[in-house]
Amino acid sequence: MKTSSTRHCALAVSVLVTVLLAGCGATGPAFKPIDAPTDGRGVVYIYRQSSGLGAGVHGTVRANGKPVTDVKNGGYFPYVGAPGPVKFEITTEATNEAIVNVEAGIEKFLKVTVGMGFFVGHLHLTEVSPDIGKKEIADTKLLEPAKP
Repeated sequence: MKTSSTRHCALAVSVLVTVLLAGCGATGPAFKPIDAPTDGRGVVYIYRQSSGLGAGVHGTVRANGKPVTDVKNGGYFPYVGAPGPVKFEITTEATNEAIVNVEAGIEKFLKVTVGMGFFVGHLHLTEVSPDIGKKEIADTKLLEPAKP
């Protein structure tokens, strides 16, 4: 049987972990699609659904080697680019990449998930269909662009 002080200690630890992880998620405005580019470019929505699994794990997504955004739990970012293949990559302990063929005026969705790692969770990039992407991105919040 647990003592009262053991229960209080467990509750305090739970509250502390919750407070610490709260700062690890996206805090921007709720998801809102951007206007479709009319200048011949396309958009790739990079997003990560909110989850307790690996909540504190984050990493910078790069497009063709240039930083785009730091992907956090429950966040999204619209990458707008010229048509053609774009190599997206993200690194924690390991690097993961995905090639997305950007198309003029078309929305694409690039999902970030967390997998097992040795010390830190590994972030994975997967292109998903617009039907899946539109459903999953609905509860995310806007992330900041990467700092140059």
